[in-house]
Amino acid sequence: MIRRLSTISLLAGTALLAQLPSGVLPPATSVAEDVAIIKVTPYKPTIQRDPFSAPRDERPTDALDVIDDIAVKGMIRKDGKNFAVVSDSRGNVRWLPVGHRLKDGEITAITDKTVTFHQWEVNTTNRSIFRTITKTFKREEGKR
Repeated sequence: MIRRLSTISLLAGTALLAQLPSGVLPPATSVAEDVAIIKVTPYKPTIQRDPFSAPRDERPTDALDVIDDIAVKGMIRKDGKNFAVVSDSRGNVRWLPVGHRLKDGEITAITDKTVTFHQWEVNTTNRSIFRTITKTFKREEGKR
C-alpha cells in the first residue's frame, strides 16, 4: 500500500512539472541555494614540517625554567634597557629583559640591587593570581 502511494505521488509530481512552460522552474528557497553551492577553498599550509617526525615543543629551552631554579647574578644596562644576569640550574648564564616569561612566571622589574618576579601556579591559565618574589644579587666568589 505504501509503495503504491509513493508511486502515485511521484507520478503526480512529474505531471505537475510537465505542465510548467519550458524554461520556467519552480521557485527555490534561498537557503537551499546557499547550502548547495560548493565553494573551492585551496589548501595553503602555513607550517612545513616532516609528517614522520615526532612533534616537539616549540618553546625555547629557557621558557622551561622555573623561578625557584634561577639565581640572579647582577644587572646590565645596555641601550637604556636593564637586563638581569641570571644563571639557571644547568649553569647557563643569560641576560633577560623585563617581561621575559619563564615556565611559572615573568620578570616584572629590574633595579640596581634586585629583580622582581611575578610567580603563578605552573598548571593554571589564570595569570591574574600571582605572588611577587624579589631576588637580590648573588655574586659568585672568584675561583682559585
